[in-house]
Amino acid sequence: MNIKKILTLVVLFITTNSYALASEDTLEPVLLINANIVDVNSLKIAKDQSILIEGDKIKRIASTKKLSKVKGASVVDLKGKFVIPGLIDAHVHHATDPDDWDKLSITTERLRYLLRGGVTSVRDMGGDARALAYLKRQAEVDSIASPDIYFSVIIGGESFFSDPRTIASAKGREPGHTVWMRAVGEHSDMDSIMLQAKGAGATGIKIYADVEAETVPLLASAAKKHGLKVWSHAYIGPSKPLQTVNAGVETISHASDISAQLVDNFKEWRRKTAELDGSKWEEILQKDSYLDLFDAMNENGTILDATLTVFEQRNELNEKYRLLDQLSTKMTQFAYQNGITIAAGTDAFSDLENDTTPMIHHELKLLVGEIGMKPLEAIQAATLNAAKVIGIEDSVGSVEEGKKANLVVLSESPEKNIENSKSIVHVVKNGRFIFIGDDPQLPFSSSREMNGTIWLSGQIGNHPSTLTLAGESLEVQMHQTMKNIGQVLESKNLGFDDVVKCTLMLADIDDWPEANKVYIQYFNGKKPARSAFAASGLALDAKAEVECIASRSTD
Repeated sequence: MNIKKILTLVVLFITTNSYALASEDTLEPVLLINANIVDVNSLKIAKDQSILIEGDKIKRIASTKKLSKVKGASVVDLKGKFVIPGLIDAHVHHATDPDDWDKLSITTERLRYLLRGGVTSVRDMGGDARALAYLKRQAEVDSIASPDIYFSVIIGGESFFSDPRTIASAKGREPGHTVWMRAVGEHSDMDSIMLQAKGAGATGIKIYADVEAETVPLLASAAKKHGLKVWSHAYIGPSKPLQTVNAGVETISHASDISAQLVDNFKEWRRKTAELDGSKWEEILQKDSYLDLFDAMNENGTILDATLTVFEQRNELNEKYRLLDQLSTKMTQFAYQNGITIAAGTDAFSDLENDTTPMIHHELKLLVGEIGMKPLEAIQAATLNAAKVIGIEDSVGSVEEGKKANLVVLSESPEKNIENSKSIVHVVKNGRFIFIGDDPQLPFSSSREMNGTIWLSGQIGNHPSTLTLAGESLEVQMHQTMKNIGQVLESKNLGFDDVVKCTLMLADIDDWPEANKVYIQYFNGKKPARSAFAASGLALDAKAEVECIASRSTD
């Protein structure tokens, strides 16, 4: 794709998502009452609690008996509901091939799907940093419905960069000689490599493959010096897992590859056609064979990103993958039994194909059913532990005062049944309720489409998926109304520039001038046709309602 086409796509993408940037209005406080909060630090549930959200932060948590109302705050009653921190998938891949199967439209759809499914942050473990940096920025300012994105640059030996995936992700550049895909050796300029990675927007480095053991500590030291996290595959050959851990790597990925500690020809077996004899296989499956490694991981605070899902998904491809899936489960069990901190990551390339919720929920199911974790330990793996992997545990990963209001509200308790992580009724990111799709209890759809024309149901100023208005003033309600429209439009891959007709309904026609001041902020180009009238009453006693029609072929 040439530069002109890329710029055109970026401009179109920004304009169709302009609703999120239309106003810098201050968020009104929100008080969640009667909530049962899952404390991922203590692995207990605090019942009947209130959570006060101001801006994008949790301002205060207290018993609802002590905190049931706050002046100026809208109150959302969560009686019987359970609040967990926003989920974090610690191992995803986006923008691997931005011109083909992983192009912008597909990636943004996947990111939206993740957010709706309760994932508020992701760690991306290798893609085109040019595309990832753009998406990271869009997600950070909520211009798109997306988890926050933290991505890595890939570090490897020169021989690794013949991998065809690196060619797609480095298109226009030479793999191994770009900022985000760097070939290294013992004499590389590590400071320069790290400074460039940080300048590209990366959160950490990913040491991938074919890296000599003596090079790893140099990479780890330089990365930490410049404020980058140090991530690695468990096996990066020739360096073995124990050498990698002792070199200062903070998180290792793929539990199956821990077995490389005992297999001299692991790369040939894992990637090529080498076989393992029966006696070696028996040795591999003995927990005591890894005690030195686990002792080192505990001493160094090394976290395991197990990625059970990706191996389970492939275990029917051939005998090799069946054995890798078995190793993945066994090594994760060993790590858990030896007190290793485990983070939940899926390594799933697509979350859209097999389930109605993101694959991270399946990873949690495997951690409980196959590894033996308690359900709340699995939730901890996908929240606090994953936040520690990324280095953001001071701001997200648990429901605590002062942290970001990234929350998932469940209708059922996850304490006894991890499947209840899927019972999502609300998602809150950066203090805002997220549109998560049509509510089956309501007698209408948010939108319907026919022949390229989209009819949107009327929106009022309620927090999405609740029956609570965002505030009392017309200004606050109008901003929330327009943002609700924007979220529905975005779910159809449209923006306000695609709106052709709106109808403005007011509880008091004298509010027309004030409502109009907010309304016009959301349209950058040609304004849609519009009607306005006063109604004798609106749902929830709202002050305004707006109904729109959009088209995929606007003039």
